[in-house]
Amino acid sequence: MKKATIVDIAKVCKVSTKTVSRVMNNSPNVSDKTKELVRNAMKEYGYQVNMLARGLKGSRTNIIVVFAERHNEEHLSIWHTIMLKYLFRYGKQKSMKIIVSPSSSERFEEDETDGFYLIANGIADGAILLENVVNDPRIEYFEKRNIPYIVFGEPEDNKYVPSISLDNYDVGYRGGSFLLEKGYKNIAFLIGENKFLTTKFRIQGFVDALKGEDIKYNIYSGTDTVEKAYLRSVEILEKEKVDAFFVSGDERAIGVYRGIYENGYQIPGDIGVLGIDNINLGAYLYPPISTLEQNFKSMARKCIDCIVDQIEGEEIVKYTIKFPSTIIERESTR
Repeated sequence: MKKATIVDIAKVCKVSTKTVSRVMNNSPNVSDKTKELVRNAMKEYGYQVNMLARGLKGSRTNIIVVFAERHNEEHLSIWHTIMLKYLFRYGKQKSMKIIVSPSSSERFEEDETDGFYLIANGIADGAILLENVVNDPRIEYFEKRNIPYIVFGEPEDNKYVPSISLDNYDVGYRGGSFLLEKGYKNIAFLIGENKFLTTKFRIQGFVDALKGEDIKYNIYSGTDTVEKAYLRSVEILEKEKVDAFFVSGDERAIGVYRGIYENGYQIPGDIGVLGIDNINLGAYLYPPISTLEQNFKSMARKCIDCIVDQIEGEEIVKYTIKFPSTIIERESTR
């Protein structure tokens, strides 16, 4: 049986091929009645959109690729899952399809298993980078080819790229100040890989908050999984007595909780714990963890708005929008 074409669907529905195309792109310029008519005909006659062909012809596909850092094949944390949930939600509201692809922040890969294949072949309209590093080659790739993109992360010093970010300096400063006010004197700050700009700014804020104070602290970078946080906390507690852990990510703090309890200490009686992100799981730890909350909804919405504006022909504006964090105090620091 011959496959139905866009022309066949238009004839059956007694509309133009342009109207059928608008329905496929979920255009607001088509009535709900016509949309229902066309979609029912597409379903009845088995018409399927060839996204590859549309991309190669240079048409809009309404596809955005979200690149998630590989993290040594530990791609998605709970933070990623929450952020993706809201990107999916607001992308749908803008009639955009979201595709998630693992990505290396140290190079771009154009093989068929990587989202850059879709970008390179015009099958996707734009990209969102969930994390970035100094001299990120992916940004250069997008810039040279005039591909719409947004960096969800901190921009480099003196570099102007379209970016949406939590104010990570503020996160470090606010966290350090909070622990100082609570009277902690020996703090272990567990944070991710140094190559990420987020790490750089959080450390700088934390150090500045404690500058000039009679506080002992150590910074342990590279602590980017629950297992590493657990092993690092055990290592630290075997060598010295700390009275607080500041953990970059509530999820990783789960490992710290285990390390503390296995060493015979109590939270918060012996050691306080402060996390970052305010993921739902944090409220169900025992005791519930104090944390720095970030507004996932607002950041995701702004991210989608900005990338869609670029795709629809708006000029790419090189700006940085930073969102503040908020301290949520629970029992882990009381």
